[in-house]
Amino acid sequence: MISLLAIEASTEACSVALLHKGKQREDFRLLPRAHTRYLLPMVDQILSEEGISLSDVDAIGFSAGPGSFTGLRVCAGVVQGLAFSAEKPVVPISTLQAIAQAEADRLQLSNGDLLLPAIDARMDEVYWGQYRYSHGFAEQVCEDSLRRPESVSLSAAESRVFGFGSGWLYESRFALGRPVNEIHVDAYPRAQAVLKLAKRAYERGEFVVAEQAQPVYLRDNVAWQKS
Repeated sequence: MISLLAIEASTEACSVALLHKGKQREDFRLLPRAHTRYLLPMVDQILSEEGISLSDVDAIGFSAGPGSFTGLRVCAGVVQGLAFSAEKPVVPISTLQAIAQAEADRLQLSNGDLLLPAIDARMDEVYWGQYRYSHGFAEQVCEDSLRRPESVSLSAAESRVFGFGSGWLYESRFALGRPVNEIHVDAYPRAQAVLKLAKRAYERGEFVVAEQAQPVYLRDNVAWQKS
C-alpha cells in the first residue's frame, strides 16, 4: 500500500497532507509570509501524528507552480532537502491543477465540466489553466500559461464552466464569451489535492529524482517592488 507525503506552499496558504495505510490527513493553514517558519514543523507534526518517519514514505508530491515566487522556492527547497535526506522520489504537480482538483472534490460535478483555475500573478497578469473533470480528476485541457486578463478566452462549450482562484478578480476583463456557472475567488491549492494527483502520477511512474524538484514560474523575470 502506497504511502505519500504532499506539500503545498505556492500561495498565502500552506498545507501538508499524508496518505498512509489507506488513510489521509491534512494540515491546512493560511500563513501569509510565514511558510519558511511553519512548513517543516508541519511536516514533522503530520508524520509524528501518524507514528511514522520520512523513511516510511514512498514518495513526496509537491505543488510546483505557478504561484508566489517566494512560496515556490521555499516549497521546492524543503522538498529537495527531504527527498535527498531520505532518498525518495518526487512528484511535481501543477498548482493550477491542484486548485482545480481541490474544487472538483468539493463540488458536485459531471464528466465534461470545465474547470478554470486562475491565480493573480501581479503586474496585471494572471496564471491561467483549463481543466476538464473526468471520473474524479481534473484533467489538463491545455498548457498552463501566463497572460493578460484581456487575452483570457474560451472556445464555445456546452459543458458547465467553473472558475476558481484569485485571478478571477479580473473577471470583468476576461473575454470568455459565455456565462460561468460558479466562481470561487477564495479558492486555494491544497496538499490533499496534490496528494490525490501525486498518487496517480506515482502509480504511473511519473516521478523524478530530488534535484529535479524545480519550481515552475511561467515568468522569466522577477520584479521586486516596494510595498
